[in-house]
Amino acid sequence: MKVYFVASIRGKSQFLENYKSIVGALRAGGLEVIENILKPTEKEVYALTDGGKIEYYKRVLKWISQADIVVAEASFSSLGVGYEISLALEKNKPVIVLYEEGQAPHFLGGIQSDRLSLVKYTLVKLPSILKQAFEHSSAQMETRFNFFVPRRLVVYLDWISKNKRIPRAVYLRQLIRREMQRNRDFQS
Repeated sequence: MKVYFVASIRGKSQFLENYKSIVGALRAGGLEVIENILKPTEKEVYALTDGGKIEYYKRVLKWISQADIVVAEASFSSLGVGYEISLALEKNKPVIVLYEEGQAPHFLGGIQSDRLSLVKYTLVKLPSILKQAFEHSSAQMETRFNFFVPRRLVVYLDWISKNKRIPRAVYLRQLIRREMQRNRDFQS
């Protein structure tokens, strides 16, 4: 499983050991971690040329797209980290936001999403906290499911999409959820 880790570059002066511990715990759990926070200095990041900023932005978009789950350390307030969290949620990625006691990310607390987990942690309890958070977030991961349908069904799905103004996949998910709720065998 691929995990994209993001944290505040400015927060490195205060939270670098936390960042290292989180990345280490993720890797120790057998996860592939994509990150670009441990090596560069704040000075190097802010010295990027306009072209360098564009390339960095494109890399971040690619990393978020490649990741199965995004983990953010948000004890140090950062608009950039918040933006990356928003991008991940828009791409339907589960996001685990870690923060230390007394450092809760105020704005993120207002987001209503099953895919977002705000998790208070300590370095001592980090491995068990991550394990719990991943159990919850793994259930939120989407699986791609492709299948063939007769042309007549495609015409109907296109009609639904156009007239109800919802994507075909959303409509199909709604149908399946309704059936799940009605199916007594599945409920038990």
